[in-house]
Amino acid sequence: MTSASATSRATAAPDAHATAPQAAAARWPAGSRTASVRAATRKFATGVTVLTCSRGEGTHGVTVSTLTLASMKPPMVSVALRRDSQGLAALLAAGTFAVNVLGGQQDPLARHFARSDRGEGLTRPGRGVWAGHTADGVPLLGGAVGWLQCRVTRTVPAGDHELVLGLVTAARLGTAETPLLTFAGNLHRFPAASALATAPPDDTTRS
Repeated sequence: MTSASATSRATAAPDAHATAPQAAAARWPAGSRTASVRAATRKFATGVTVLTCSRGEGTHGVTVSTLTLASMKPPMVSVALRRDSQGLAALLAAGTFAVNVLGGQQDPLARHFARSDRGEGLTRPGRGVWAGHTADGVPLLGGAVGWLQCRVTRTVPAGDHELVLGLVTAARLGTAETPLLTFAGNLHRFPAASALATAPPDDTTRS
């Protein structure tokens, strides 16, 4: 026989758990799937890089936030570029490129190389922003967090983009201490290294 107290607990349990899904429910963006995916992925906080390459007599650069470390042995990076973009055409024509990891103060460069009318050549956005070349002759942007010298190894179709895989042949650290970030469609400057040094340690990364 079931006691009155047990019956009370059994009937109370559904009511107690009924509110849990409501509290934890995800807020799905309204609109089409494409709009929903775009709204959700805009919440990814990522670093900002400019890919530079030499094509004939010109120099080309494009701002990207899709760069990923694909492998460490051998060191490889991947980046997704629109199939119809001039950035993809320039990279494939050159065969080699440099990854300029932008520093927190370089948001003007990120905006310049994201413009469709940015043009080519060392005079754009100005000779003063360029500093040296890779061993392959690819110009580098000064003031970056770091640079990677890469060689295109292959491309993989991915919907309306091409995934470009690049073998990292050399790497250098720059003078900037903190990176430039993009989040929710806007550029953000990462807190200064001195501010981060005073923050309490994060134990969540220990696993």
